[in-house]
Amino acid sequence: MNGSIVNKLDKKKAKLGVHWQNKWINFCSVNFTADGSFIFSSKFHNNKKTIEVGTSRLINQTFINHKREHNHTISNGCHISLHPKKQVMHFRENFPGKILYVREFRWFPVNIPFNLLYLYTFPLDICFADKKKCHFFTPIQDHYTSSIQLKVDIFPRNTQKHFPNKNSVWIFWGYCPDYLVRVSFNLISQRVPALIYWPEDRELKL
Repeated sequence: MNGSIVNKLDKKKAKLGVHWQNKWINFCSVNFTADGSFIFSSKFHNNKKTIEVGTSRLINQTFINHKREHNHTISNGCHISLHPKKQVMHFRENFPGKILYVREFRWFPVNIPFNLLYLYTFPLDICFADKKKCHFFTPIQDHYTSSIQLKVDIFPRNTQKHFPNKNSVWIFWGYCPDYLVRVSFNLISQRVPALIYWPEDRELKL
C-alpha cells in the first residue's frame, strides 16, 4: 500500500512516545541541528539501564540480528547522530558521555531512502512512565504488554510516496531543508530486552 505524506512537523526537536494504561511512556526524541545533522535520542535508557547494541543486515528482506557488540550500561541515556559534513553516524552516550561506535558511509546528500536503525523497547509493562505528556504520541490498547519496535528511515526531501509498513500503528515525520526522517511505531507482539541495531555495511536501502 502506498502512503502519501499529508503533514510534516515544523519543529526542530520533539519527544515521541505512547499513551498506555493511563501512562505516558517517552521512548525517544528527534532533533535537527543547524549544520544539517540529525540526532535520535533514546529516552528510556536512563537510570543505568543496560542496552544491547550491534549491527544488522537484511537477507531476503528478512531482518537479521547479525553481529552483537558488547552490552553497555547507559547511565544518562544514549543517542545516534548523523553528520553530513563528516559522512558518519555516531552511537554515543548522552552528554558528556563518550562515542561508543562510529559508522562511516556516504549518506549525504540523501538521494535514495535508507534505514538508519531499529530500536526495540522494553515490554510496556516494565517501561518507565513519565510524569509529563509526550510532545507527540500514539495511544496503545491496554491489553498490549509486549515490546514496540521503532524503525527510523531517512528519505530525500522531495519524497511524496513512502510505502509504509502495513503493521505500523503510527508514523511520525520530521524534516529539515535537506532530507526527511520517518519514525514508524510497530507492534511486534514479542517481549524483548532493550535493543538498538543498525545496518552493518555501507549500502543504502530500506
